[in-house]
Amino acid sequence: MKYRNAFIFIILLLLLAILPCSVFAESYSALRQEYQKLMQSSQLQRQRNNWDKLIAGFDRFVVQQPQNKDIDRALFLKARLWDGLSRASGSSKDAQEAIDQYKVMAERFPDSRLADDALFLAAQIAENKLKNKSSAYRLYQQLIVQMPKGDMVAEAQKRIAKLPAPKVQQPVVAEVGHADYRMVGDAPRLVKIRYWSGPEYTRVVLDLSAPVVAKPNYLKGENPRLYFDLLYTKVVNGLPATIAIGNGLVRQVRASQFDEQRTRVVLDLNRVAEYKLVTLENPHRLVIDIKGQPAGVALSTQPPGRQDAPIAADDSIASILNSSSDRQVAVHIPREEHDEGIRLVVVDAGHGGRDPGAIGPNNTYEKDVTLAMAKVLAKRLRQQLGVKVLLTRSDDRYLKLRERTEYANQVGADLFISLHANATANGKASGIETYFLNLSKNNQAAEVAARENGTSLQEVGNLEAILFDLMANAKINESSRLAAEVQQSLVSGLRSHYSRVKDHGVKQGPFHVLLGATMPSVLIEAGFISNSRDEKRLASANYQKHVASAIVAGVESYSSTIGQVAKR
Repeated sequence: MKYRNAFIFIILLLLLAILPCSVFAESYSALRQEYQKLMQSSQLQRQRNNWDKLIAGFDRFVVQQPQNKDIDRALFLKARLWDGLSRASGSSKDAQEAIDQYKVMAERFPDSRLADDALFLAAQIAENKLKNKSSAYRLYQQLIVQMPKGDMVAEAQKRIAKLPAPKVQQPVVAEVGHADYRMVGDAPRLVKIRYWSGPEYTRVVLDLSAPVVAKPNYLKGENPRLYFDLLYTKVVNGLPATIAIGNGLVRQVRASQFDEQRTRVVLDLNRVAEYKLVTLENPHRLVIDIKGQPAGVALSTQPPGRQDAPIAADDSIASILNSSSDRQVAVHIPREEHDEGIRLVVVDAGHGGRDPGAIGPNNTYEKDVTLAMAKVLAKRLRQQLGVKVLLTRSDDRYLKLRERTEYANQVGADLFISLHANATANGKASGIETYFLNLSKNNQAAEVAARENGTSLQEVGNLEAILFDLMANAKINESSRLAAEVQQSLVSGLRSHYSRVKDHGVKQGPFHVLLGATMPSVLIEAGFISNSRDEKRLASANYQKHVASAIVAGVESYSSTIGQVAKR
């Protein structure tokens, strides 16, 4: 009898193991009953654990049964739980989570009869609990526009009539040297593609709004092609995706946004040939010269001087030829000191002393994080690249911003790297971004600059007025290349160890700490200390090591564009 019971027990265990999880998954009706039970008991509502357990139950239901017919109602009740929890706890974070959950439900199931209720309730929380009238206005407006037949539209219209319309902030608009294009935002833009082609020689010119890093790749074989990845570069609206050349060495040129980190320009070749890439300034261009043996193919354009050549409509072949790399005054040629490579790097730990920088929700000080990262980075640069490294500060002391670059200039540094942690009023913002010195291109860049400079937005505007006098000495091109290499390395390096690493890209800003540097210089925001997840990472020794290793890899990649890193 004892053995038979044991056998039955083993059989039951085996059956449990092979039965699908959905058999034991929580049903919507059971979860709804638990929800009603919680809503009817003020005593149960006093314990946060009761809310958390039921929210976790809805989470499991959503994950395990994504095709269930009640999934929209489950998401709605999950949001209602966060809504109720926020009222019980009085927490603004819980209230914001309720808004986010309502929005998720409405976005996933816009045709559900509960979608308009979700947006209305989210707007109510924003208006009454968080006192965020502009957010409430936008949520009511979203409901009215996206769900015009919803039964909550009339109520939303009544509420929106009593709220002030949020002010629309106009972005800073900067001319980029092309009459038909204005750049808004931070990323450099691929503005135009021009070409001239003959049987032995083809020139392709990429017109850019700002300096970029171009990484060439050559695929030889039956269908040879040459492609260039332009790091942190966007394609201007209206640029043709394909430009046919049809004869000569190049069959066609293709350009598209490859991923969040690069634009890819592909030259499909008729046959294998040699190429040369030249960087030009004022305005910024990349000139690609392709040379090969003639193959009995006629010219694809009229001789220079004719105005009907197949380049951009408002340009002539002569304008391209005037951009020739033979005109040495316009060609960007690295200065002679680059022949010796990178020998000395100055690492700047942001803030310090009486200037704590930003402070995280768990009381982590930016000045402490940056100093720890600076020490690790200095050690890694010395060990992995064999370069000399000096710190602007090695302890908790206050330094004026201009003293930091003055020090780098005095010691003859080849690179200047300033380490920081970002912060915003929105605790949900997270991720990595790298800046180099230039005119700020939007309000966000100006706000970051104002915070790091310890000045007002108005003072940032005044700073921009004098930047033109200093730009000649600032190595903008080299700094942008360094920033792109470091940013790409940071994102790829950290994503291999951490989840949800957001890539905010390379940006330009008027930072006092970079002003006056006579060497390539960048400012790295290694995470948002205002975000609890990023704050925990920034304070972690492991994260600091991963950040340092990624920066070293970016510096090493940058150094390959100017020659090998010099050994001490």
